[in-house]
Amino acid sequence: MIKALFGQFKRWYAIPYVLMCIFVTLQSASYHLSSNSFSLSWLGVSIAIGPLVVFMAVIYFLPWSGIANYIAVPFVAAFVGTVLAVIEMRPLPTFYSLFLGLGGVLVYIFWYSDLDRRDNPLLKIGSKLPDFTVKSIEDKELQSSAFLGRKTLFIFYRGNWCPVCQSQLQELAEQYQEIQRRGVAVVLISPQSADRSAELARRLDVEMQICVDEGNRAAKRLGIVHHYGVPLGILGYGSDTVLPTALIVDESGSIVYADLTDNFRIIPRVQTLISALDGVW
Repeated sequence: MIKALFGQFKRWYAIPYVLMCIFVTLQSASYHLSSNSFSLSWLGVSIAIGPLVVFMAVIYFLPWSGIANYIAVPFVAAFVGTVLAVIEMRPLPTFYSLFLGLGGVLVYIFWYSDLDRRDNPLLKIGSKLPDFTVKSIEDKELQSSAFLGRKTLFIFYRGNWCPVCQSQLQELAEQYQEIQRRGVAVVLISPQSADRSAELARRLDVEMQICVDEGNRAAKRLGIVHHYGVPLGILGYGSDTVLPTALIVDESGSIVYADLTDNFRIIPRVQTLISALDGVW
């Protein structure tokens, strides 16, 4: 019950927080442009919150799989900006810097990004991949056993709404020939609709199998459902999604590699997956 409640808090947090940060950044810029006097506190607001807004913009509008490596930039900026705001101690900008700037960055890094993922005994390396059922974008049912007899990379992604997932999949498409050259099939699975999955297939334009997990049936079977994982305000995806998961399975259906990330910003780069393929075969 407590875990579900915190999951709902996370769902309600993301978009309202980003909108508040954008509003405060614009308010700070307006002060600098309209005031004839210099304010250390309002400068602190710009430094504490501005880099975080840029970081979020890069994630959502220019999906880049390496962005997680630069989370220290908005953190350091938030700390420096808060110190500047506290020196002058004007109430409103100091509040913004402390709670939206430094506090917001800490919440994003240490609470919001954490998927609260427990150890999954179903997806241990060396164990057989549990049977599950998905659908093709043509609405045909596919049993996981249909992928037996070939090395397979399964990517469970949250949906087209998730920029971090989209960055990973775009990189995967760009290096698909390298994976195919190793004799490995790629299967992408998401609980999003067939129409959105078909849109993704057109955008990636490679011969990867893209599947729909209706109602998270396969995710439930594998123990990788993310309850309340879709941020409030993202329409058409429901509230539940899948925990980002990458599995490499051999011809007999045994798991030889598993990435069960506990942080949605940190999912395996394609080069990591290729190295994993080379390491097991």
